Amino acid sequence: MTDERTQPTPDPASFMRGMTSRRMSRRNMLKYAGMGAGSLSLASILAACSKSSTTTGPGGQTSGAAMPNYDPSVAGTTVNFSNWPLYIDKARVNGETVYPSLEQFKTETGITVNYNDEINDNAQFFGELLPQLQAGADVGRDIIVITNGRELSALIRNGWVSELDASRRPNFDANAALWAQNPFYDDGNKYTMAWQSGLTGIGYNSDLVLAPITSMDDLMDPTKVPPASVGVLKADAPDLVMINLGIDPLTSTPDQWQEAANWLIKLRDSSTFRTAYDQGYVTDLTNKNLAATMAWSGDVLYYKIWEGYPFEFIVPGPGTETTGGALLWIDNMMIPANSANPAGSLEMMDFFYRPEIAQMVTEWVLYMSPVPAVQELIAQHAKDAVNPDVAAALKDTATSPMLWPDEQLLAQVSLGRQLDTDAEIQEWDSIFATIWEG
Repeated sequence: MTDERTQPTPDPASFMRGMTSRRMSRRNMLKYAGMGAGSLSLASILAACSKSSTTTGPGGQTSGAAMPNYDPSVAGTTVNFSNWPLYIDKARVNGETVYPSLEQFKTETGITVNYNDEINDNAQFFGELLPQLQAGADVGRDIIVITNGRELSALIRNGWVSELDASRRPNFDANAALWAQNPFYDDGNKYTMAWQSGLTGIGYNSDLVLAPITSMDDLMDPTKVPPASVGVLKADAPDLVMINLGIDPLTSTPDQWQEAANWLIKLRDSSTFRTAYDQGYVTDLTNKNLAATMAWSGDVLYYKIWEGYPFEFIVPGPGTETTGGALLWIDNMMIPANSANPAGSLEMMDFFYRPEIAQMVTEWVLYMSPVPAVQELIAQHAKDAVNPDVAAALKDTATSPMLWPDEQLLAQVSLGRQLDTDAEIQEWDSIFATIWEG
């Protein structure tokens, strides 16, 4: 099938969805802090910043200075945009890969976007930028995409990202989903704007499970999953399990962390458990080594909708020991302090809140768009599509509750625990990281 989702004319022989290369997971797992010589201590980072320099305040400006100039009339000619792999729309034109949304931005503004899908891990990427951030230097990236969590918190607390001019993001104000507005980690979206979001829940192969999976408890039920066929996502598991135990991760205590750890130990020791993943679970899922696994929504939906795998993604419901629910995470666009082109960067960030632009991205990545109006546009695209396979896939995209959660589903999800101090991080890791050792 030719790809009807891209605006430039694609090369029909080379860009059929899923035919050119096997898709790997969009998200590598966050690394546990405090594990290994290369790990980062948040408290140490904060202390180092306060001792080494008083030159930068929130947003990277010298203390008392005005925020960056976001007037489009002073925008530079390029924006350096660092993102995660497989996280933007693509097309093949004359044998070359192009990004239709970025090409349209260039046409409208004259600004060229140097797009680099270099982020494979929040902690690793943050570590690469850290020396320049601490030195108050331009990190060579004008926009970075960071998941809510430790690294994002450190960037904001240290003044290593620029404060955004709220008067110059009209598309965000008009079109942003409620879940993308005023997140607890950035009240008023002072520093961040959501790129995409997703859920961590359960993905399963309906051809391999012995009965439909409906709850977290089913992962250790030998009448529902075969032996050695269940996967765990190490970093997301603690929050996901707490949610399913009826614990609010955001206000959770060490005693409750231990309660979640006890549940994970029980799963680890069950006959159904196969392995815990830092990354790479998608390969085992598509190779039929996993019947069920903790999974990211977009990964499972991609294979189900565009490649026809017998996969399902669910928000777990009540079980014998669990109450149900899923983990919500948000990947955020941010402008590093001392960016060479803050005006062009904010203009581009707001550009992606135009529904027809956000549509381009969502049809490719199959994660939750921060622009709800995209759903109707994709539904219309499905009606207009000439290729029946593309039409069916677009219709499934437009109707998936995992992409367009209603209030009932959103009531079942929560963001993960925010760890703000070194002591919290060390206690968290001492409880959870040891589960998977040995």
